[in-house]
Amino acid sequence: MPGRFLLLGSGEFEPWSGDAERFALDGASGDGSVAVLATASGREGDAVYARWTGMGLVHYESLGIAARVVPVRNHIDAFDPAMAGLIDGVSMVFFSGGSPKYLAETLSGTPVWEAVLRLIDRGGVFAGCSAGAMIAGAGGMRFPFASGHGLLPTTAVGVHWDALSAWWIRWLRDLAPRRLPAGVRFIGIAENTAIASDADAWRVFGAGDVDVRLGRDRRAFAHGERFPR
Repeated sequence: MPGRFLLLGSGEFEPWSGDAERFALDGASGDGSVAVLATASGREGDAVYARWTGMGLVHYESLGIAARVVPVRNHIDAFDPAMAGLIDGVSMVFFSGGSPKYLAETLSGTPVWEAVLRLIDRGGVFAGCSAGAMIAGAGGMRFPFASGHGLLPTTAVGVHWDALSAWWIRWLRDLAPRRLPAGVRFIGIAENTAIASDADAWRVFGAGDVDVRLGRDRRAFAHGERFPR
């Protein structure tokens, strides 16, 4: 499974994720900077979009990490070669939260997505929170994993996995993993929790657990623990 990844269940651009981001960037190719894409919130209005991009820039400034916004809000933006060029050379591309379906459809088959694939191939980091994490999962899945773009071809990603006050999370915790084909592993990432790839393993960061299931096997991993990629 090639590539470097950082996937967050929720809580992007908050202080807790700094250690996970530094870990992910350590040894990554590129100039050390981060490209921030709030594309998943692109149809939620100017104020929401500006809030996410602004939070990203402030967050990385607080960590001493250079960052730039790549202002891709729709499918037309994603076809702009200039937007793709803003990703070339960076060490990490970060997709913040919103609608996974909208994010996946906006990026599909575009120069911006091709730039993301080049970044992964050259040893940069694909990072995403919530919707941004879900699009990394296996392709060809049914709801709620239908937005996966296949970067992790045998893994489906669940997010906000401990938000039990939300009825849809309670429902998904039981149903969603059972809807996966044989051989596809499920990883459910709690809120304010992240996993970062480390050679042949994932390492857990943050306050919650990571729920890993394959067939009848189910295990939970907490901060500092590692499990196979």
